[in-house]
Amino acid sequence: MIELHGLTKKFAQDKGLFDVSFTVEPGTVFGFIGPNGAGKSTAIRHLMGLLQPDSGNATIGGYNCWSSSPEVKKLVGYLPGEISFPSDLTGDDILTLTRRMDTTSSEREKELLTLFPLDTKVKVRKMSKGMKQKLAIIRCFMKDAPVYLLDEPTSGLDPLMQERFLELVLREKEAGKAILMSSHHFPEMEKTCDYAALIRNGRIVVADSIDSLIASSQKMYHVEFVTAQAAHQFSEIMHGKLMGTRVDVSVSTTDELNTFLQTLAAFRVTSFRSAPADLETVFIHYYAEEESV
Repeated sequence: MIELHGLTKKFAQDKGLFDVSFTVEPGTVFGFIGPNGAGKSTAIRHLMGLLQPDSGNATIGGYNCWSSSPEVKKLVGYLPGEISFPSDLTGDDILTLTRRMDTTSSEREKELLTLFPLDTKVKVRKMSKGMKQKLAIIRCFMKDAPVYLLDEPTSGLDPLMQERFLELVLREKEAGKAILMSSHHFPEMEKTCDYAALIRNGRIVVADSIDSLIASSQKMYHVEFVTAQAAHQFSEIMHGKLMGTRVDVSVSTTDELNTFLQTLAAFRVTSFRSAPADLETVFIHYYAEEESV
């Protein structure tokens, strides 16, 4: 449903997007992960037909996002990373405009207002960041679209609203929607995404299923040895880090657990524990690797 093929847009030396390709199928959530300025929002703007690529293409539902932008916009619910509503309009005004622009359901609108309550009589200029974000979410999902492009969607939301938003995304996924979500919040990506791509300096570093990314990531182990000598020897073998007590070693490795334990078996150990692998660990591993190149 969402496809990028070799998408390239160069703004300056090493700034922009370079040969970016990925696909988002119906009924899946695709996570787009990267630091500020990595190119996430630029890719989403291409999908919305707001930018013309230098080469490659972006399509939604088979329509070219640049040359068939009106057709694409009919298929998409869009939540931009920077919320910019006219300051003199009220929440009601924004929702009224949405009803005029798109095909919406009053029942769906009421449900969204129940999930993300706010005073729609308030003018935008008097709204907090969280209120504006809730208004933007309601406006985006009022349109029962087959595709959603979500750029930092939980920014400014409190934990309860974040959890409700994730439940909404999962429900939309179950309904067969194709969802692209950019975020810095790793736990929410793990809860919702089927696949993810890590992008840095406009280039895809790695793309795979969430489960595969986590399974292939470096594992972190903390080991306490009987003697400082043993700790030092093990640290040298595994390129670990000696901790303050001099008998504790922290090790990051991609070795399978059995391989790691075989090495560890040669030493007398007081305690051993492992830190759970997660998406943040994957992010740190790949970005640290890139920085060292």
